[in-house]
Amino acid sequence: MIDDLRVQGGVILLVGLAGGLLPFLTKWNERKLHNALALSTGIFLGAVFLHMLPALPEAAPHDEHHGGMLLWSFVLVGVLGVYFLESLVFRTHDHDDLHRHKAVGYASMAGLSIHALTTGVGLAAASVAEVAMPVFVAIIAHKAFEAFSLMSVFMLAQFPKKRMVGFILVFACLTPLGIWAGSVLFSALGDTGLAIAVALAAGTFLFVCLSDLLPEVFHHKEDILLKIVLLLLGIGLMAGIHGLEG
Repeated sequence: MIDDLRVQGGVILLVGLAGGLLPFLTKWNERKLHNALALSTGIFLGAVFLHMLPALPEAAPHDEHHGGMLLWSFVLVGVLGVYFLESLVFRTHDHDDLHRHKAVGYASMAGLSIHALTTGVGLAAASVAEVAMPVFVAIIAHKAFEAFSLMSVFMLAQFPKKRMVGFILVFACLTPLGIWAGSVLFSALGDTGLAIAVALAAGTFLFVCLSDLLPEVFHHKEDILLKIVLLLLGIGLMAGIHGLEG
């Protein structure tokens, strides 16, 4: 089982790197980047509404009422945390698009990082239950899309190339790290701790998608129909992956 998890972790790492570095193979102007961001936003929305939020009831502690309230409270903490982070830390000029894009980039990295870690822990748990293969296939499918989407946000923020590559490398490593944590420290992490991490990630992305990414995609009026199609395509891709997880 350990050997299988190591192989799976290595494949996930390579897929994440490939998806994240793919945008470097072509030149992007602002118009193309906003079109790519439409697809990325659809992927992020699908991740929030079809993966993270539906997982909360299943992850809630045994006391359904108080457990559910606890997790939804942490979703709220995630929403408010990103708002305060963007408003008070990163966004120094209210009308400075570049500062706003950088804030979105950091917030996206934070939310996806938590999600990547908990996904790895989930794969380790599925391996214990001998149902790892469907989970592994689903992780492979959305890892490349999420890494690609993350890189498109970094490009919009005009991060230096070395920083973008470093962030993608870290992101690619997080799910394998989660697999290790899940296999070695699963009892110490506990179901409640994992559920809280999922709730925080969901709150982070809920805010980023609705408050930052969607307005940014449709801020410019070019290619509106194409952007809508790409947005729906991104959601559809995540819906298909959700079917694999089922």
